[in-house]
Amino acid sequence: MSGGKAYRHGYYATLPHTKPQQPSAGIDFDGVLVVIIASLLIVVVTAIATDRTLLTQVDQSFRAMLTDLGLFFRR
Repeated sequence: MSGGKAYRHGYYATLPHTKPQQPSAGIDFDGVLVVIIASLLIVVVTAIATDRTLLTQVDQSFRAMLTDLGLFFRR
């Protein structure tokens, strides 16, 4: 079928017949959330382990956050 004979004889490229797919049960958002939180935890631990000055900054921020929450709930 060379030289353009395929077109003249009616042979065309077609997609194969596909089998019907089973509907999926949906996305497990709990699993996605766990993966995101684990990834963030790994990044934070790695960042703190490589740069010790971040540890003091995180400690100060955490203490400030706790102080703000304490003041908020005392009202």
